[in-house]
Amino acid sequence: MSKIIGNSLTQELIGLFNQKLTTVVMATITPEGYPHSMPVHLMAASDNKTIYMALVKAHQTVANIRANGKVAISVLEGPDISLTILGTAKVVKETMAGSSVMCMIEFQVTEIKSDTTPTLIVTEGVRYKHRTEKTAEFFKAMFNELNQGIS
Repeated sequence: MSKIIGNSLTQELIGLFNQKLTTVVMATITPEGYPHSMPVHLMAASDNKTIYMALVKAHQTVANIRANGKVAISVLEGPDISLTILGTAKVVKETMAGSSVMCMIEFQVTEIKSDTTPTLIVTEGVRYKHRTEKTAEFFKAMFNELNQGIS
């Protein structure tokens, strides 16, 4: 059952976003008014209201953010975390230093709702494995830059 639980990230959620392991599903709105969702792995929370993400500049998600900054982030993670975080997003760095195809997105939290259910327990979230060592190095560079924010 959905329940509004606040408008800022708890220390537990900040830790989840900063552990470099969590994958979320981010939904934006297309120009036609439909939801557009995608998994996001590259993110870091700088405080209880701000999450930075690295996204491919040419992706439809970035175009949607530029046109309409409304975003929903769904988090499914263990132990028993099932949340939707609503907020607004904008491009704050057109080209990231670690990759010319990536841009930095700043997401500002406006509302958090719990989506836990009395019938199921989320035991863990989505896990991934890098296909190559080059990918692992790329992720490391992106996380380092995200942790610096827009400074």
